[in-house]
Amino acid sequence: MIAALRGGLARWDSASSTAWIDVQGVTYEVLIPAFACEWIESRGAGDELHLYTYYHVSERNPTPLLIGFQHQVEREFFRKFIEVPDVGPAKAVRALTRPVSEIARWIEAQDTKALQQLPGIGARLSQTIVATLSGRLLQEALLRPDAARAASAPAVPDLREDAVAALTTLQYTAREADRLVVEALRARPDIESLEELLRVVLERQAAT
Repeated sequence: MIAALRGGLARWDSASSTAWIDVQGVTYEVLIPAFACEWIESRGAGDELHLYTYYHVSERNPTPLLIGFQHQVEREFFRKFIEVPDVGPAKAVRALTRPVSEIARWIEAQDTKALQQLPGIGARLSQTIVATLSGRLLQEALLRPDAARAASAPAVPDLREDAVAALTTLQYTAREADRLVVEALRARPDIESLEELLRVVLERQAAT
């Protein structure tokens, strides 16, 4: 299993969404999901990249595929996404044109219409995605766009307000969200980041 690569960008082919990464003289061809293409395109030849990777090979598809991600949370989301029947790695790479957090919110909200905006995702497959993954993507759904960039973010004065706003995107009422956030902060006053606070809220909910 190849879990990550660190090396120089040798080539980027936007037509096939593949990057060539030179790791100490060995060049790996890596598929890049559509949502991360802008990040790759902003880098120049020779720039060092650190990619979290998913290696896939199967009896039906014996040609190995190596899929790369900027953040580990995106890799973990991808692993869950390809568990959906009829969603293989190649289709997932093409379909994931929106940020992971946005797609996760659609799934948790059971918004099949929104999922059909993704390339290759029709009405039936969108229903299958919701049936397979709903309830398993709460942490991904609550990520802010910048939350994937770091395990935690600096504490901010409006941490409670941000957490309440994030929870309301998952159909919690504002009153219920505020109550859950207050209880989590009382139980864990050392919390310093939004991601950690949301994780504590979800863990406490799962335990009830």
